[in-house]
This record gives sequence, C-alpha cells and structure tokens, in this order.
Amino acid sequence: MCPVYSYLHPETGEVFEELVSIKDSNKFFILPDGIKCKRLFSGFSGGIINKNAEVFQKDSDYVKKCKPRFVRFRDGHREKYDPTKHF
Repeated sequence: MCPVYSYLHPETGEVFEELVSIKDSNKFFILPDGIKCKRLFSGFSGGIINKNAEVFQKDSDYVKKCKPRFVRFRDGHREKYDPTKHF
C-alpha cells in the first residue's frame, strides 16, 4: 500500500495529492505533460511522547468520548472509569 503525498504544481500553485511508494517519496512527481512537482511537507511531527503519563491522561477528551467502563494503568492494574478522577 502506498501513502498519499501532497504536491505543488509550480505553474498554477495548485496543491494535489497522489499515491506514491515510500521509496519514491523524495523524488519529484512528474505530471503527464512533463512538469515536475515538488512534494510538500506534511507537517506531521509524530507528537510528543510522555512516558510518565497514563493513557487516559494523554488524551482525556478522546477517552471521555469512548466512555470506557475501566481504565488500565501502566503498572497493569485497572480501575472503574470515573471522568472526574481520570483526566
């Protein structure tokens, strides 16, 4: 499966997306008319990893939307979920 990358048309300024293999991701995308388009940076940074936080503390809004019955801690124990306590 190929990821989707965004490219910029140098003449029109149009931004478009194409499926391109990872090995070709740093190459220019060449349109059928021969124009080379540069890949745009996606802006994805991978996020910040906090190894000291529990899962429900990293994204408490997402956990609240899921409405879990229990939450599991990094040490393995689990507790009944309480949205006023586990945030």
